[in-house]
Amino acid sequence: MSRSTLTAAPARRRGLMALLTTAATAFGTLALAAPAQADSVVQLAAPAGPVQMNAPYTVTLDVPNSSPDFLGKSSTVNVALSGAAATVTSFQASDSGWWCEFPNGATGSCWHLAGFTDPVSITLTVVPTAGGTVTVDAEAINFNQQAIGHDQVNTQVENPTPAFPFTGFYAPVHNAPAVNSVNAGRSIPVKFSLGGDKGLGILADGSPSSQQTTCDGTATDPVNTGAVSTSGLTYDTATDTYTYVWKTDKAWAGTCRALHLGLSDGTDHVAYFQFR
Repeated sequence: MSRSTLTAAPARRRGLMALLTTAATAFGTLALAAPAQADSVVQLAAPAGPVQMNAPYTVTLDVPNSSPDFLGKSSTVNVALSGAAATVTSFQASDSGWWCEFPNGATGSCWHLAGFTDPVSITLTVVPTAGGTVTVDAEAINFNQQAIGHDQVNTQVENPTPAFPFTGFYAPVHNAPAVNSVNAGRSIPVKFSLGGDKGLGILADGSPSSQQTTCDGTATDPVNTGAVSTSGLTYDTATDTYTYVWKTDKAWAGTCRALHLGLSDGTDHVAYFQFR
């Protein structure tokens, strides 16, 4: 099974761990051994940043297992990501006996499949999906299911700088959180500015798009569309205004929708509508 993707772990882990835990308990003198220092059990390394949002970076998880004490060694390390949104997408272990699994992408574990305490260096690939600080915590666990070591590392993530200084939406569309009330089937001029003429290739693929939303009873503001004849995207140099004529569907009557105007710089601008 490839370690480039995080899939279900082999089922034998639980049985092996149970046997090894029983064996560890049987060594009475070993059970009295003091845990090793945290930095000798588990060590994390990652770039301080800043790294770019959506750009993968790596976190190195080292488990040297150099303690002379049996219960000062670890065969399982729990890992958790917190802070800015990020997920672990893959792992590579220096020892083929070690495996990692992150069911929801942000929390998971790395462990030895046979329950051994072989030293290992594991490289985790992390993809941040929001700006801020990604915090990675690692906690080493021994055969008695005791936490015997912890380390933490932080990486700063930058939001990409929007290429377009967006302002809008302009009349007749009302900006969120306002809900625009309009007759289904009408064409709506969606107007905005990007601080100058940026050409007509400023829309993201598939943009604009709309999705049905729940009508929550929020008071609506009527949209006076007037006469609209031009379809698609245009730019008016005199007013520095882009206009996209959004043709709505008569079948949307009695529903609410969110209009997403995605731009090629990765930004998304949203307006809300209720159709009569």
